[in-house]
Amino acid sequence: MLHSVLAKIIVVFLFFSVCGCVSASISVVDERTALENQILGSYEELDRNLQLLASVRAVDPSGNTKKTPNFSDIRKQAIQARQTHQFNIDDVEELKQKGCLGEANDGTLSSRPCTQSSEPATAERIKRIIESENQTRKIILQFIVTTSPDLTEKDLAEVSKAYTRMQHETAKPGEWIQLDSAEWVKKD
Repeated sequence: MLHSVLAKIIVVFLFFSVCGCVSASISVVDERTALENQILGSYEELDRNLQLLASVRAVDPSGNTKKTPNFSDIRKQAIQARQTHQFNIDDVEELKQKGCLGEANDGTLSSRPCTQSSEPATAERIKRIIESENQTRKIILQFIVTTSPDLTEKDLAEVSKAYTRMQHETAKPGEWIQLDSAEWVKKD
């Protein structure tokens, strides 16, 4: 039963992370840690909040406009960050496939030498995507720590490590990932 629940969580995470890709390959190497499950749950919560904010049913049965949900500042920032992440996902995936971006060992997106990066427009696009994506990741990880009753600020590094493992596990073959040893390798 635990495997089927984990498989469903992974599928939901991949669906929202990839948002628009036609196919996905899922490899479950081992069971998710509680922290990884907490990260996935926070992403799902943010996606539900996004749906509430973007709902076309913003009127009640009598036709009056419904008041938008009242979210805390950190939640609002996280929802906006998740929205930005979803906006960036196509660019991130494309640049990863071209070898211009990779998943660093600290949970951030990092530039990699690629032939396209010599073009000024592409170099600027890579820089913009890295800054935007890393800022969204920072905000979402901070949201996870802030809104989880069993986590404190001291746990941020561990949450970041769990997020990094998840990013490495879901990387597609041929994409760059940075090992704990700082060595960059292409995923098989």
